[in-house]
Amino acid sequence: MHFDAITYSLLKDRKLRNVAPLCTITTSDWTGSTSGEVLFTGDGTTKDFSGKVDLPPVNPLDSFVLHYTIGGTTYDATADSDGNITGEHITSGTINQDGTYEIHFDTPPDDTTDGTADYNYGIEPANIERVLDPVNPQPSDWGWFSSDRAKLCGKLYLTPPYKGIYLVVQVVEFYTVRGGSKLNLGYSLVSGKDWRYVKTPMGYIYLDSPGRCHKPEICEVRKDEIFEKAVFYVNCNGAGEFKWRWWSIKVFFIGNL
Repeated sequence: MHFDAITYSLLKDRKLRNVAPLCTITTSDWTGSTSGEVLFTGDGTTKDFSGKVDLPPVNPLDSFVLHYTIGGTTYDATADSDGNITGEHITSGTINQDGTYEIHFDTPPDDTTDGTADYNYGIEPANIERVLDPVNPQPSDWGWFSSDRAKLCGKLYLTPPYKGIYLVVQVVEFYTVRGGSKLNLGYSLVSGKDWRYVKTPMGYIYLDSPGRCHKPEICEVRKDEIFEKAVFYVNCNGAGEFKWRWWSIKVFFIGNL
């Protein structure tokens, strides 16, 4: 039977009830920290530096710390909650959430010495409980992350109201800020048991047009074992900068085992 026919039959004949409002969802692993990232290398002459950090967004801004060397002495400069950078020999400096920075010195950093930065990065999707509203689902706020290699970018945990068999329908939206890597959405149970897919999940999707907002895709999955909790993984296969959010999540109770 075709996937859509299966879904229609389940919803029509079994009169499945959307229990999404009774579920709980949480997120994790969307944020991280880095240290020692080289922002510039002094030449003994240049006083002004600008660019963009490798792993935006910088969050919070006051996590940003700059290390540099002038006259043989190493200094540390810090940012405040508005992104203003202050420190010895710095006349002005800013770091923005999108990772762009400008730093101006009154004395050039020493020749062949690096200016390095430590900072926290990443923003978890917010207000994700709104996507469970069956009457008027609303997209969550953007979860924003960057990667310098293939890696896990974040998780969403979904816990149903009681054990049983469920059909989960989710709509997601993603947005490329920078880069051309692929993203995919994966599934697993906390127990480590596999899902059986009623429909092939979204899998890898090319993000080949920076700034383009893609049409949401729907994935439906069913578990033949007792469903206690599921994890939805967002992965990327290379360097890039992305936004991701859940548009809506429906959870249909099929029955007990």
